[in-house]
Amino acid sequence: MKLAKLIAAAILAVSPVASQAETLTARTSSSIEGFFLNEGAEVEVLEDNVGDPQLEVDYYGTEFTVFYYGCDNGADCDSIQFYSGYAMGGSVRLKTLNEYNAEKRWVRAYVAEDGAVKLEMDVFLGKDGVSADDFATMVSLWSRHMADFEGVIGFVN
Repeated sequence: MKLAKLIAAAILAVSPVASQAETLTARTSSSIEGFFLNEGAEVEVLEDNVGDPQLEVDYYGTEFTVFYYGCDNGADCDSIQFYSGYAMGGSVRLKTLNEYNAEKRWVRAYVAEDGAVKLEMDVFLGKDGVSADDFATMVSLWSRHMADFEGVIGFVN
């Protein structure tokens, strides 16, 4: 299953849909939402606890959340965060996460107060945004890191 996720992410990263000339921003949720919808993902648009956009994404069987940051009253955001949480019942050792973090550049993992294991990746889009190609590369990177992390912590979907 993990290999299928990696293959799907790699195919999408070079697909014609991903190579559109469009610029994606975090100013509203619609730009990033549109990207994922064009990729065939299921997306639910929500608001977080401070009124900023939040997306729940099911990307070819991989579920994660996109949080928006640097917002002004729920709009004109400048960055997003890919986020995934895993209820592992305290089975993941802190040493495992520390070793994982020491070897990775783009993502970070930690244990929350409730014992769940979290994985996050911040993406700064600025006011001018990024190309759809560059964003597709970031999504592919996130997908690969998620699959790798799930293997490290022994998560079975």
